[in-house]
Formats: sequence, C-alpha cells, structure tokens
Amino acid sequence: MKCIVCKNGDTEPGNVTVSVDKHDTVVVIRDVPAQVCATCGEEYIDAQTMKQIEKLVESAQKAGMNFAVQHYHAA
Repeated sequence: MKCIVCKNGDTEPGNVTVSVDKHDTVVVIRDVPAQVCATCGEEYIDAQTMKQIEKLVESAQKAGMNFAVQHYHAA
C-alpha cells in the first residue's frame, strides 16, 4: 500500500516494537507484525494485531506489573 504519511513510499511487511503507556503500566512488545513504509518508516498495524496488543497490556495490568517487555505471539 502507499504510505499516507509521506505519500511517496510503499509499505513492506516487517516487525516493529510497540510501546504502550496506559495508566501506571508500561508494556513494550517486540516483533509485532506491521506494514512499514520503505521511505519514511511509518508503521501500520492491522486491527487484529492491535486487539492482541490490547490483550497483552490488559494482562500486564491485571498482574499488577508496572513495566513489562513481551514478544508478540499471534492468538
């Protein structure tokens, strides 16, 4: 797909690191599948992947974690 940020680059499949800071919990999730612009590096994560990220954050919050580093695993 064409990047909507730089309008020049095309996206390619890749893996990115996502950081979520929600209330008193920070979760860093590595190896998240995304489409990444080859020109500017903008990252696009699909809805299904975002739902999985939300579950990981909620799980960390329920466990009482203030900080967690996790690897993404598809549901």
